[in-house]
Amino acid sequence: MCPVTKTFLLGTGCQKGGTTWLFRYLKESPQYVRGYLKEYHVFDALDLESEHLTRNRIMKKAEQALAATRTGEPPQAWALHRMSMYANPTLYYDYFSGLLMTRPEGRLTADMTPDYGMLPVERFRDIRQGFARRGVRTVSILLMRDPVERIWSHIRMQAQRFPKMFDQPLPEALRERYADSNYAMRTRYDRTIAALDEAFEPDELYFGFYEDLFSEERVREICGFVGIDFMPPDLGLRRNASERPGDLPADTVREVAGHFSEVYDAVAARFPDVDLAALWPSARYVR
Repeated sequence: MCPVTKTFLLGTGCQKGGTTWLFRYLKESPQYVRGYLKEYHVFDALDLESEHLTRNRIMKKAEQALAATRTGEPPQAWALHRMSMYANPTLYYDYFSGLLMTRPEGRLTADMTPDYGMLPVERFRDIRQGFARRGVRTVSILLMRDPVERIWSHIRMQAQRFPKMFDQPLPEALRERYADSNYAMRTRYDRTIAALDEAFEPDELYFGFYEDLFSEERVREICGFVGIDFMPPDLGLRRNASERPGDLPADTVREVAGHFSEVYDAVAARFPDVDLAALWPSARYVR
């Protein structure tokens, strides 16, 4: 009998691109070994100065867990454990490798943190090598979404969660904020693709599109890619979907799409067989 291939999946985005739906599908597989989170936020907190709020949240959670331990309250052990991986990334590789090795039938585990799409190529190389030294195959999935729609969905999600952040109609907020790094850096698929291509082998990468993710064909592809058996997906279920208030004005779509013209060009060049104009309606404004 051939040994079971052990695979670690590094999710690299995109935010609002279907990663939660995909994660919930994968973790229902009997061949998936569950950890305690979907998104661990270890390497974005370590590497990216822009993610100082994430660093602060990790430390605050760990401080709260430690304080609970001192007073005899039940601590959040996961918060202390995640802080240990932040302090010593070697423990990150040990943790996920250990999950896989404790289950003989286990084939897959994952950290699907969309913000990892902003990581530099050197970190991708480190992650791949860290697991290779432990006998674990590393693969990465990047799901991309129409840049205008991705940012529009991002803003609507934030408005639902933090309404005090928005004191104007949401289409106006989109026009004012699309170039802010909080939104723009998570939409630079061109940079993520280039870094992944440099760090991984072609058969270790899966690039997909939110717009055609929800189909049996695509899910079968992904199952084959990560090395688990296909299960029929619930294609009608959407996670973290935000209510859509209506269509955006055409001039707003044109402005936002134009700002990300390099993204459209890079995706079209990297995936010449994809009809990007059909998949991403906003592409007609830049191509």
